[in-house]
Amino acid sequence: MISPSQRFVSSVLPPGAEDLKGNEVETIIKFKAALGIDDPDAANVHMEIGRRIFRERLETGDREADMEQRKALQKLIYVSNLVFGEASTFLLPWKRLFRVTDSQVDIAIRENAKRLYAFKLQSVGRNIDAKQLIDLRKAQLLYRLSDEVLVIAVLLKIIMKRRFSIIQISWSCGN
Repeated sequence: MISPSQRFVSSVLPPGAEDLKGNEVETIIKFKAALGIDDPDAANVHMEIGRRIFRERLETGDREADMEQRKALQKLIYVSNLVFGEASTFLLPWKRLFRVTDSQVDIAIRENAKRLYAFKLQSVGRNIDAKQLIDLRKAQLLYRLSDEVLVIAVLLKIIMKRRFSIIQISWSCGN
């Protein structure tokens, strides 16, 4: 039986293939505070959701459904780690319960942070001002996106835009 808290947290997290929107952590923290739920009890809610996702993943025989459940578990790991901060290392035993490694947890955090940051970056136009730069830096820190990953992501985006522009120019010249 799913508890109301599990139902709420599950409803805040988008389904497998959908990306996070960026408000999930704040929404869950506010919910937890409004109900006065302490961290160990709230962590149990997250772990039960993880158990359900893991069970569904084991029961599926379809590769596509397996990937969707894997993404759902990655989003849960990412959001839960942000909700509980430093306490997540002892409140959320992902490795023990779901057979994930430290590097898989790191990948879940990095990939979700990159997607959230890319979504935030899309809202910024070509003419960027100081306030927008400060907001982007705050978002980077909030999403726990490392400077190294950020620089690589931005450089790749610039390179891809330039290559796309070159392809467009050569295509238009060829016709």
